Amino acid sequence: MTWLISPKVEGNELSWLTEEGSLTERLKKEFDEVKVEIVYEGVYLLDKTFYTREVILKSNDKPRVFARTLVKEDDLLQAWSSLKNLGDQSLATILFDSAEIKKISVFYKELFLGNSLFDHVSSISPTHKKSLWARKSSWEKEGAHLDLIEIFL
Repeated sequence: MTWLISPKVEGNELSWLTEEGSLTERLKKEFDEVKVEIVYEGVYLLDKTFYTREVILKSNDKPRVFARTLVKEDDLLQAWSSLKNLGDQSLATILFDSAEIKKISVFYKELFLGNSLFDHVSSISPTHKKSLWARKSSWEKEGAHLDLIEIFL
């Protein structure tokens, strides 16, 4: 299944998937607290020319969102250098605090067992759900791109 321009869900799920602002801020409003648990940071194993950062956003110790950031290694040295200094802070501290950064696209996809992303996320944060919704957005700063996949747990 390909990525969709709009998700085929309704209600609260649609509201989360199409959130225009920071998911971290929304989680704070809904659940009072958010912790960023780093799963992996370093060379992207499927393409060594990319750097990746994988985290799980948790509220009240419950996993809420898995996020994977991908940036070309070369762009990590310049436009996206602040990515390496995030530590346990949310990516939102970079994306929503600079007028230089623009979201250029967003797509949606329902993931099922057998999909490599679904299986990867399930191995990190086991789920009993039959499907998980994901959104993929691309961001631009100084001509350099950052790709972000967020999977709603």
